[in-house]
Amino acid sequence: MATAFPGREPPPLGLVDLSPLPRAIGARRRAQRRRKRWPRDMRNASAATAAGDLVLRLSDRELLVMTAPGSDGEAVRALDVAIPGAGAWPVPRRDSHCAFTLRGDAAVDRHKLCGVDLRPTAFPAAAIAQTSVARSAAVVCRPPDSDGRGYLLLADSASAIWFWDVLLDAMAEFDGGPLGLGELGKA
Repeated sequence: MATAFPGREPPPLGLVDLSPLPRAIGARRRAQRRRKRWPRDMRNASAATAAGDLVLRLSDRELLVMTAPGSDGEAVRALDVAIPGAGAWPVPRRDSHCAFTLRGDAAVDRHKLCGVDLRPTAFPAAAIAQTSVARSAAVVCRPPDSDGRGYLLLADSASAIWFWDVLLDAMAEFDGGPLGLGELGKA
């Protein structure tokens, strides 16, 4: 099997910055009008589109749609049209949230910066928690296809560099480190 880590095993923890990938926030009503087949009953949960984009339901009326690495971004484009009164507006990468993914076998038990029990038995695939991570307001999501080894972390973009550094510092104890998008599936 080819590896992105020549001469060594993948790190037990890897952190990838997904902030540059397109995303949009919109009202669920608008998404339903666009005939998206996202579950109507999902609350604090996520779902994947056929292209692999991630849809997070943050409240009864609010969806956050994130483009997956390698996706064509169709789900984001569907909501990325600002029409007054339509209930959807674009969220450029410099606004709102930074987006990181924490991946690897060690991710399951290494949640020392968050008070939520993130073990798969308590926090299953597709679950979302709006909580505090490293004393910063954050959204934690275990994507529906995460295989139990990863989390999506969204935090205030104004704190992105600080948040990144805090996560890397916490991961160092477990030989974790930063990864690039190309290494995302390897950790």
